[in-house]
Order: sequence, then C-alpha cells, then structure tokens
Amino acid sequence: MTVNANNARIFGSDSDAIYLAPIGTPLPESIDDELDAAFEDVGWLNGDGITESLTGSVEKSRGYQGNGVVRTRISEPGTTVAFVALETKAQTNGLRYVEKSSATTAGVRKTTRGSGQRVTKRACVIDKFDSDDVTVKERDVIEVLEISPNGDRVATNADIAMYPFLGEIIGDYDHYETDTEADGDAGTQGFAAMSAPDESWTVAQLKDYASENEIDLAGASLKAEILAAVSDAAPADTAETAPVADAANDSAETSAADSSAA
Repeated sequence: MTVNANNARIFGSDSDAIYLAPIGTPLPESIDDELDAAFEDVGWLNGDGITESLTGSVEKSRGYQGNGVVRTRISEPGTTVAFVALETKAQTNGLRYVEKSSATTAGVRKTTRGSGQRVTKRACVIDKFDSDDVTVKERDVIEVLEISPNGDRVATNADIAMYPFLGEIIGDYDHYETDTEADGDAGTQGFAAMSAPDESWTVAQLKDYASENEIDLAGASLKAEILAAVSDAAPADTAETAPVADAANDSAETSAADSSAA
C-alpha cells in the first residue's frame, strides 16, 4: 500500500477567497495570475467554508427479467457552489436583493428594492490554500456563475446576520492545483528517496520527517521555524553520537593495555 499525507487537504488559510466580477471580465490563465481589478473579494465567509456539490442523481432503468438494472444514467447533472458571506456591503446586498436604484448621501446608502428575488450572473475565481502550507493551492476559474439567495438572513443578538448564496456553474470551468503527486511517494514512507530537508519540502513533509526521526519541534508552527528545527537536529544528533564512539575506543584501548600488563 502506498499512502501520502501530503495529498490530503485542509483548507481555510488567511488567503482563501471568492472573487466576483461582471460577466466578460478577463479571466486569469494560470494558478497565480493576478486578477483583473474588476474582481471583488466577497470577504469573510462563515465557518462552513465553500461547499461544492454535484447536483446530478442516478436513475436506474430496470428490465422485465428479475427487475434487474439494465442501464443507469445521470439525471439533471450540474455543479453548484454554496457559501455564506458575513460582510454587509454593496456587493452582498446586490447579490441578495433586487436593487432598482441606489444612491449614497452623507454616509447613508438609500436603495429601492423589489420584493422578489433574481439570479445574478458573475464571473468567479475561487482560491483555496492548504491551511498549513500556502504554497499548495487550488484555483477555480468560472466564466459564468449564476448566484441566487439560498436561505434566510436572520437578525439576532446571538450571531452575525449572514448572506447565504448558492451558485450554479454554467458551462465548463478551469481548475488549477499544485501537483503534490510530483513528490512521488514522499512522506513517512518515502524520506529515504528524498534529499535533506529544504525549502522545497511542504510543512506536512517536514512534520512527518520530524516525527519519524523523533525531532522535537519545540512548538514551531511556521514553515521557516519547522525547517530550521529539522535542519538543526541533524548536526546535533551527530555531535551526540560522536562521544559514545570515542568512549568505546577508549575502553578497547584500556582493555588492551591491561592485557599487555598482565
């Protein structure tokens, strides 16, 4: 069995974000392309994060003999993106409400709203980073995301008044991700094939290496701190083992001298 913990993801870094822009805005063409100025960050999201759901359901066609399944098909296939925004601002209000007119005077924004709801089309970029290692990233570039309100906005003194949304991806979209599989079997099972720990190692690899080699990280959490602790441990181990070898040699020499004297 070959397993690699570096391929397991926990998202929720400080840099995770959903960016929205008007349809037709130039889209990024790589995982790290700078976004067009028209893209606006939705801002804080609630703790449930970003939920990607496949909406298709399997339909089974059964035959007469034994009522056995002859064919299956996917009914109503699609992909949705659900998120809950926490910030009250023009962007989130514009996505939730039908705003017919809006003006700001002396710090007060007045908006005439329709009582109904509508679907809003936006270009969308979703950036997600591994919470332990922001060099590992996933990016979805969606040309058309149809966004609709997806629940109640509750005013209470116990929680933030949130903006829940559901977006339907229309057509194809581009997905980019850091290829950690290029590390091969690196991880607890593959350190022998790797060079000494360096900047190219992920945080997960460094922690696994430290655990396997019984290296005390002394509370280090940042990648630079962990790398320093791991790198410093190798010379320290060598220094500790050297006197043991010298003591063994001294003991052998003493025994030889005693034998000669006898």
